[in-house]
Amino acid sequence: PRLPIGPVVFSSFVPVLLADRLSEDEESAPCTLRTMLWRPTFSKSATLQVRFGYAVVGLGHIAEYFLKGLRDSPTVAVTTLVSGDPVKAARLARRYGVPRVVGYDQMDSLRDDITVDAVYIATPVSTHRQLTERGAAAGKHVLCEKPLAATAADAVAMIAACRAAGVVLSVAYRCPHDPMHVRARELVRSGALGRVLRIESAYGIKLGGGWRTDPALAGGGSLYDVGIYCLNAARYLLGEDPVRVSRAQAVRDERGLEREVQWTSEFASGAKAVCTSSYVREMADTLRIVGERGWLQLAPAFGHRERFRLRGEVDGQTIDERTPKSLASHFRLEAEHLAAVVRGSATLLTPGEDGLADMVAMEAIYAAAHNPDPTR
Repeated sequence: PRLPIGPVVFSSFVPVLLADRLSEDEESAPCTLRTMLWRPTFSKSATLQVRFGYAVVGLGHIAEYFLKGLRDSPTVAVTTLVSGDPVKAARLARRYGVPRVVGYDQMDSLRDDITVDAVYIATPVSTHRQLTERGAAAGKHVLCEKPLAATAADAVAMIAACRAAGVVLSVAYRCPHDPMHVRARELVRSGALGRVLRIESAYGIKLGGGWRTDPALAGGGSLYDVGIYCLNAARYLLGEDPVRVSRAQAVRDERGLEREVQWTSEFASGAKAVCTSSYVREMADTLRIVGERGWLQLAPAFGHRERFRLRGEVDGQTIDERTPKSLASHFRLEAEHLAAVVRGSATLLTPGEDGLADMVAMEAIYAAAHNPDPTR
């Protein structure tokens, strides 16, 4: 059954404590036993409300961060795991106290599961469209990992499917939920920096194996995985989409997969975003905004393991701020945000249309990298 929880007392949440203290032997206890022990405590005066339930689709490393992030949430919970690996699914269900596990072939049965309000899609990019359409057809809202799709055409179809089903489609962009990104945007949009002249951003990792090395699964290379942070941040800060790619150069491997790309996107306001993403070298995740009257820099800017730091000089005033230590996991924040949107208490920050805009921009970058003169 769905689990009611009062919105007042959240610190004494039983499964979190159990998960931290179970021994190895206890970890192997049946999932049903752990589910029986999953009982939050709340004050008698608290108004009961049902926690918004997620089915996590795909159980790679990013999904486990999501599972960890939601363990202590007062408003959302993971109620189902969807996976093609029943052994791994059972292990993670025991670890995180998730009461139900189904295979991909049973995903359509979510329609009849009242404990699931939304699906969180954390699978290879090429599967996003199909799984989003199946989730929407089951009447579930969708939180889809970035990039939204393998192509802009797929993104259009996903938006249409969710609209037709009457469900919300949100892209799992974490950074707009962090106070330092919000603060940077406020300073940019307020005009405190004057006209923005240039945004410089980079993010690079040394990629090992896995599905990201397969073009058929990944859809794209480093741009799709880490470069999208740079691109999305520029759009988020400026509040506009790029109108032209004036420069782009890409390095590809023998399979045609882009491993590093450098590009310059131009905006109607006159601002330029000069960015680099890479799979072949480590590059600190940074974001620098240069305006007529000052500058800002986020470093680190995009990763989820470190607190972001915002520094700068604006009209002679020094800025040096950090993400609060008390801030909840970005994964929890994005999940709680979608729940609030569905319940009518928030406006969606990262709609499917935002993901589509990034897809259009990334396809333009790849086109420019293939053809150095995008006007031809």
